[in-house]
Amino acid sequence: MLELKNHKFEGKNSEEVLNKALNELNASKEEVYYNVKEEQSGGLFKSKKYVINIVLKEDVVEYIKAYLKEITELMGINVELETQKREKYIKVNMISDNSAILIGKNGRTMKALQELLKQSISSQIETRINIILDSNDYKEKQEKNIERLAVKLAKDVVKTGIEVKMDRMNSYERRLVHNRLSNFKGVTTISEGEEPNRCVVIKPVEK
Repeated sequence: MLELKNHKFEGKNSEEVLNKALNELNASKEEVYYNVKEEQSGGLFKSKKYVINIVLKEDVVEYIKAYLKEITELMGINVELETQKREKYIKVNMISDNSAILIGKNGRTMKALQELLKQSISSQIETRINIILDSNDYKEKQEKNIERLAVKLAKDVVKTGIEVKMDRMNSYERRLVHNRLSNFKGVTTISEGEEPNRCVVIKPVEK
């Protein structure tokens, strides 16, 4: 069974505990993911202590590679894995001749793989890590297509003065549209509707 090592350190001062953890792991702050919890110790004389859960980024990357290799081999698919370590997330791009199978209809298979991977990691460590899974840059291309469409529709709204309701999107896709049009003159954006049918509406701004 694959295992991801989670390190735990305790102390009375959060900064001292973190420094101790980094020293023992021979790592810098940029090379780890960690969280700090404040706990009350029991007994007659109550005092607080700090508990740090910490994991090396490199260990997470190696775990992700091994996990995805295991799953894709069971699927009968050969993949090359490209990883990017960032401060708040790890991005993994699965390069394969069978990317259509990995992606699935509307990206569903890839989303399922991403959720399985996240659950596998969160079941072993207490530190929250955001994983972004892609295949042959499918997600990146989709994001650019969404942004291009948003700009095209925004131009139409400015020209006609009539608001446009986009197709339903998940929260991440809606955020892409809001961010892309945040400084677009002449329009404003809102999200409306209930999940899973929530969508972005591009509205003209009154002059």
